[in-house]
Amino acid sequence: MTEPIEEIVDFFDYADAYFSACKTIFPKQDWAKSVKEYSDHKDRVFRVGPVYQNLGLATELTFKTSLLVSGFSKRNVTKLGHNLEKLLGELRNTRDLNKVDDRAFEAATLVGPPPGMLQRIEKTGQSPQAWYLFSTHIRSLNSNYNLFEMHDGGTSAEKFRSRYPAKDRAYREVCVEAIIAGLDTLMEEIQTELNQRLSKREN
Repeated sequence: MTEPIEEIVDFFDYADAYFSACKTIFPKQDWAKSVKEYSDHKDRVFRVGPVYQNLGLATELTFKTSLLVSGFSKRNVTKLGHNLEKLLGELRNTRDLNKVDDRAFEAATLVGPPPGMLQRIEKTGQSPQAWYLFSTHIRSLNSNYNLFEMHDGGTSAEKFRSRYPAKDRAYREVCVEAIIAGLDTLMEEIQTELNQRLSKREN
């Protein structure tokens, strides 16, 4: 572990705070509901804005906390920026994420895809099963939270769409429930590891 344990705990506490905020503003009555199902534009903005933004912050900080626990320096973690896909890639190189992937898959299966989603995925040349994967929803969240990925593979000049409105009002649908389930599992693992290290230090 490169950084002092206290600083890593601070990262974890911030991640947990944003995660709690996301779960508070995303109540159970909104589960299994896609953005398009909201008839009011303001309700759509609330999902793509505050919900995705808090989920993005929680995801970024949880991934960075895990990397710090694995021995990354704060400087190297900071260099990774806000790109959730890049952070997830680094995380897979340092940690077994099978339980995280499984929990996210279970949640996505329970919620089910929005109408027409599997057909749209298939038209892009991907397997419809991709919708159930944790990595798929991290990629979609990243498009809203960081750089917006266009269908041609390029990125839009209008980024940070969970923070600022875009002229085209485009967004990427995210299975919030799948990411919450995955993060819950990852945070439990990190909490256990931090508690063990704190306990060893006290002894």
